[in-house]
Amino acid sequence: MFFLPGLIALISFEHAFAQSCGATRYGNASERIVGGRLANRGEFPWQVSLELNHPQKGNIPHFCGGVLIDKQWLLTAAHCVMNPQFALPHPTYWKARVGEHSLKERDESEKKIAISQVYYYPWYHGYDNDIAMMKLAEPVPSSSNIKPICLPTETDNFENQWCTASGWGKVDFTSKASEDLRAVAIQVFDNSKCNIYTTRFRIPIQAWHLCAGTMEGGKGTCQGDSGGPLACQTPRGWVLAGLTSFGSGCAKRGFPDVYTRVSHFLSWVKQIRGY
Repeated sequence: MFFLPGLIALISFEHAFAQSCGATRYGNASERIVGGRLANRGEFPWQVSLELNHPQKGNIPHFCGGVLIDKQWLLTAAHCVMNPQFALPHPTYWKARVGEHSLKERDESEKKIAISQVYYYPWYHGYDNDIAMMKLAEPVPSSSNIKPICLPTETDNFENQWCTASGWGKVDFTSKASEDLRAVAIQVFDNSKCNIYTTRFRIPIQAWHLCAGTMEGGKGTCQGDSGGPLACQTPRGWVLAGLTSFGSGCAKRGFPDVYTRVSHFLSWVKQIRGY
């Protein structure tokens, strides 16, 4: 038996990268602040900004959020690549910006990487099964500002836990998207708290949904945050509970936001990336 040096190096790198999932140099989450706050640089190193080169509308520097789950794969919302207005599942339309903090400033910790493959869940439709995967054309460099988040287990529930949503979306319904990464601490509820979407909009809340936010309003996600992470702290590090999917319009009172429950899709994620 013999080992190729290149293979040994690859395995060692992958192991080290996997071991560092969910790690951030900022330790515990911040206090809960109404409306959210500016994130610290490198506080959420798994956060991705997806740049879209639209075939008709041209370049859109930030179109959706994404979440790095290992050195070459990210998750986002399926509605970012497929919706009634357009179908953009072709990898040449997309680039991932990792290590990003300010959309208007550049520094050496940021890297823009082409996308080589795009997959969306085969039973995605409207508000259901809103998850997609993208493979990066090259592995990301490992640094304090670029790290993957840990995936949940199939039994992780997060109910009643305070977790953190992050992104470059609007800070309110009438504003422009934020130029700097922002974060907000919100509570994960039992899914019954989101049944108002069924009674008001005829959108059934299913097992693949995750309900989180505040009933009082004023804290949550907005346009531009789609596909970004809802991350929860656990003893093994930060874990990806959900992907920003839909809401009633920017943290409206009585309407928590609805996320894609990542634990529901683990077998599909493993099938696509091969492990």
